[in-house]
Amino acid sequence: MTPSAELVLLIGAPRSGTTWLQQMLGAHPLVAAPQETDLFSRFLQPLLDSWERETRGGQAGIEQRRFKGLHSVLTGSEFAVTGADLVSRVIANASALKPGSEVVVEKTPSHSLCASSIALFAPRAKIIHLVRDGRDVASSLVASGNGWGGWWAPKTVTRASEVWSEHIRGARASAGSDNYLEVRYEDMQTDGASTLERVFAHIGVAATSQDCEQLLVAFALDKMANGESSIVIGGDFAAAASKRSEPAGFFGKGGSGSWRAQWGRDELLAFNDTAGDLLVELGYEDSSDWAGSTSQIVSFRRKNLRSQHFYQRIERFSSAMDRLIRKQH
Repeated sequence: MTPSAELVLLIGAPRSGTTWLQQMLGAHPLVAAPQETDLFSRFLQPLLDSWERETRGGQAGIEQRRFKGLHSVLTGSEFAVTGADLVSRVIANASALKPGSEVVVEKTPSHSLCASSIALFAPRAKIIHLVRDGRDVASSLVASGNGWGGWWAPKTVTRASEVWSEHIRGARASAGSDNYLEVRYEDMQTDGASTLERVFAHIGVAATSQDCEQLLVAFALDKMANGESSIVIGGDFAAAASKRSEPAGFFGKGGSGSWRAQWGRDELLAFNDTAGDLLVELGYEDSSDWAGSTSQIVSFRRKNLRSQHFYQRIERFSSAMDRLIRKQH
């Protein structure tokens, strides 16, 4: 089917401000902003992974296995059309929730990890990648993990920095196309109107500087925390949508640099050891010196390596004991 509106995918690491940006875009009369759909991360990327698994090893691998699976009845182009039809249905339904909308801005952070399925099933989609300093992201993730988001958010700086790095690198796999726009969260804070204008221009929607200034006021974080929203919800969730709001703590303070007061030396070194290179690559720091001296960095890495070896020995011992117990029974 042919979609009735253009698709825009707003991606980035969780806790990077993607909700804030989507809400402002969704307030425009030509833009529909649905709740996170997980369309690619939960549905289409696993589908593509399964499709590609059937042909692993190339022709030689195929010939060594039974000829079973979707490849036995579908061609690659037919498979691509099948996924594209689902994308078109989602776009049409989301657009219908806001009559008059011409653009659907879908925001799911985990879509940052789905460049291959996006390229196959939605090659014309515009992409907005919102980038935020990884230390602020990691700090917010850990706070979420120890609070309202305990069921999904990481609880350590090491894991949080891995999440940030994975999402940044995954999203940047879509770079190089005219459809891709990278925006800094920090620019949204310091020069919000002109940055927002640039985003609207990228998605083909007219918005003046004054329009953008008004959106920044209307969707200040304190107002969003009090319920200001442009999100549209339909489908099976429509009946219950009015009874639910975002959990307390979902909307943070939105500032920059809070990690400075919250992290000790170990947290600084842990982030640097995991994602420091990317922080420098993005221009947030000139070198790893921000985390500590060279000797402190080397010492931390040695300590971390010893810990990894220790846990690996424990795992090997545990596996050996399990095998021994199974043999005895």
